[in-house]
Amino acid sequence: MTIGEVNHLKWKPLFAVLLGLLVIGVTTRSIMAMPINHTQPKPQYAIYGTEWKIDGVYYYTTEYTPEKVVATETCDSSAGCSLSETIQQCIDVTVSGDLEVSAVVVKEKLGVSVGEQICRSITCTGSCNYREEIWFWANSEIPVKKIVQREYVITNHGEIATSNIAFAYIKMGVVPHCRPESHPQGG
Repeated sequence: MTIGEVNHLKWKPLFAVLLGLLVIGVTTRSIMAMPINHTQPKPQYAIYGTEWKIDGVYYYTTEYTPEKVVATETCDSSAGCSLSETIQQCIDVTVSGDLEVSAVVVKEKLGVSVGEQICRSITCTGSCNYREEIWFWANSEIPVKKIVQREYVITNHGEIATSNIAFAYIKMGVVPHCRPESHPQGG
């Protein structure tokens, strides 16, 4: 081996190291110069299905039944009478509109079952003279409530509300009213 060959062998490893450092430096600068992608895809959710839930129950309107005579009584005392009548009014719980939740959910949330009968009583008292009749007129006040329902997507990360909303209207109560009115017998 000559001296020139020995010197040449000394430079080969040094040259390889310098070339390696140069490549690493260029690669690092290239990576740093790349734009950062902020719109990376978000983690995906496993969807297990959908479920409708009641988001709220609100007063909507009040309906009134027609007034009608539900009882009559005649005074048979010459001193006059104070007569009373207990009047019971009943309704069946009904729902109209788009009911998306199940009857079980309605029962849990509102405490009533669709088709259940609800009754309330009121006692009417009126005065009349001898041989007069008292007519007991009655009607019912029925509050109607609005049920707001929303569809939820069930995922492995919980529930996600959708924009799907449905409205239903429920008659779930009755308030009886009465009015005594005296009339001459046969009146």
